[in-house]
Amino acid sequence: MKFDILTIFPEVVETYVNESILGRAQKKKLIKIKAHNFRDFSKDKHKRVDDTPYGGGAGMVLQVQPIYDCLKKIKATKKTKNQKIVVLDPAGKKFDQKMAEKFSKLDRLVLIAGRYEGFDARIYKLADERISVGDYVLAGGELPALTITEAVARLVPEVLGNTESLKSETHNIEGEKDFANYTKPAEFKGMKVPEVLMSGNHAEIEKWREKNSK
Repeated sequence: MKFDILTIFPEVVETYVNESILGRAQKKKLIKIKAHNFRDFSKDKHKRVDDTPYGGGAGMVLQVQPIYDCLKKIKATKKTKNQKIVVLDPAGKKFDQKMAEKFSKLDRLVLIAGRYEGFDARIYKLADERISVGDYVLAGGELPALTITEAVARLVPEVLGNTESLKSETHNIEGEKDFANYTKPAEFKGMKVPEVLMSGNHAEIEKWREKNSK
């Protein structure tokens, strides 16, 4: 599966995706993640990608032209099958695990990360969906793009070394949540691991886990 992230801070994206799970998955060629600097497509001599809004108002707005030309360069259009183009927007549809599962079946996910006061509204017409990672506002869309990339990528077959861990994760099964976990030492500063977890009685352990799910 391929992820394309459009941003004016590609180094932020590249630093993160080349480490840990995402980095290992790319080395194994299970996924591919590419950051594209849409500032490279600006036609302004100073490489500006924003301007003041028509009708007045505070802040600067991202222009449609650089993003359109970047999408065109990487051959990302809404007509392409088995692909989604997403604009990261605080007013968009809330991202969740079900959406991550749906996206993990795609061949390609294109994520457009904004900055400043937002997008020229015509940019939304270039995308399939507007998605938010929560009811709050960030300085830009890079962190939401990385959040979605990781949530989706780890569902791609073989990306996780231990696929069994997916079965018991929080949000993976509707109505079910992950249970509390403990490891060594058995006691730390007076806080003890529940005795049932060290009993070896698997039936009782399962009962405890069901009762103490997070």
